[in-house]
Formats: sequence, C-alpha cells, structure tokens
Amino acid sequence: MLMPLVSIMLAAAIAPAASGLSPSLHEGDRLDNVFSRTVSFQADGFDETVRRVSGSASYRVVDATKPALRIDYRYDGIHAGSGAVEFRDAGATQCFDGKCTANTDGSGLLYNPRLWGTPPGRLEVGQHWTVAIAEPWELGTPGTQTVTVVAVDTAGHSVTLKREGRGEGAYSGDRLKIDLVRGGKTYAVDVEPGASHWYGYTTFRDGVVTADELMVERPVTLVSKELGRIAAKERQFILLNAMPAS
Repeated sequence: MLMPLVSIMLAAAIAPAASGLSPSLHEGDRLDNVFSRTVSFQADGFDETVRRVSGSASYRVVDATKPALRIDYRYDGIHAGSGAVEFRDAGATQCFDGKCTANTDGSGLLYNPRLWGTPPGRLEVGQHWTVAIAEPWELGTPGTQTVTVVAVDTAGHSVTLKREGRGEGAYSGDRLKIDLVRGGKTYAVDVEPGASHWYGYTTFRDGVVTADELMVERPVTLVSKELGRIAAKERQFILLNAMPAS
C-alpha cells in the first residue's frame, strides 16, 4: 500500500510539466533498448559469486494517449516473449496483458514518478528534489532519494538526472539465499542485508530513457550452520541504453 506522501506525489505527477521528462509518443512509434544487470557478492577467502543477465526490448506505440504499447522482449539464454504494455499514473503503474502492478523496475522505458518523484515545472542545472520511496523496488529499499539535474538540452528535449539514495531492508525480488564456493566446495548460505546506498545517472528525451546507469552497494552477512556468520559486500548494477531500430 502506498504511503500518503507518495500518493500525493503521484497525483501531482499525472501531467508533469518538466520539458524532457514528459512523454511525447505517437501511434506507430517504435522504441528499442538493450539492458543488463549484474549481481556480485565478495567475501574474504571465497570465490566471488557473480550472476549476470542481459536482453533487449522493442516497443511499438499502439495508443499514445494511455500510453499503450506492444512489446517484444528477449532475455538472452533465458526467455523471450511479447505482450501488451500500458502505463498508468504517469508511469508509476504498469500493466502487462491486463495485469497491473506498481512500477518498481530499477530502469525502464519511461520516466517513473514512483522512483523519481515530481520535478518542478522548469528544470535548471543544479536543481534537486527529495523523493520518499515507500516500498522495495528492483535495486533498492524503502528510503530517501535525492534527484539532481545535471544537464538540460531544451532544444533536444533532453534532461540528465543524478539519483542517490539510502535505505534499509530487502529489494523487490531480492535473492536472500546464494551459494558460496571455496576450494571447489559449494556452501548454501542465507543473506542478511545491511543498509543500501544507490547512485547513478539517467538521461531522458521526451520522457523516454535513452541512457541509464545505476549502482547499489550494501554490506551483507552470509549465514550457514556450517560456516557461521561471514561479513561480505554485495553490489548490483543495471545498464540500459536506447538501441537504434533495425
């Protein structure tokens, strides 16, 4: 359930006025991106545990007013598919084949006020605002985030924002069980997360993400009956870039 502050923010964001952050879509438009995510755990005396996934997505605008789109996606070596996508609440809610959920993706196609908040109407370099993130999301926890304007191209309808935040707890979809390897032997361990710190830069053009880099780091404690308690470090990062249509 949304906290009252976030509900107010979402209501105010239904028609964001900031140039570069408001979608300007037209029926038939095609938008393509490529993306990747890496998750790493480091503990002294053990092999580094690393998991990576990458893929691509192609969107075709069906109805620019909602907006509603058709997506074809592929996670390399894992899964490919397609479906109908609709964004509601200025991007804070996303629907796939009619099933709607809070948009808690760390990155994505459009500006998402659930994570980015409501900007002032006119953006200038150096401006900043604070966002209260109410719930776990893909690369972070509930917490407080500061968004800073680092570049504005009015003629090109482009804006680059820096985001930096901190919070406690688990992420949406967090994997709190992993395998550690030492000397060729594998140990199953539970993950107890510490405080998270995330930071990154994102460029939007007419509300569409064209480049996005986000890193999150946190100390963790790895626990098992066999090994006891082990201090470790976790980091995750995502990369998403617009891809020219083929």
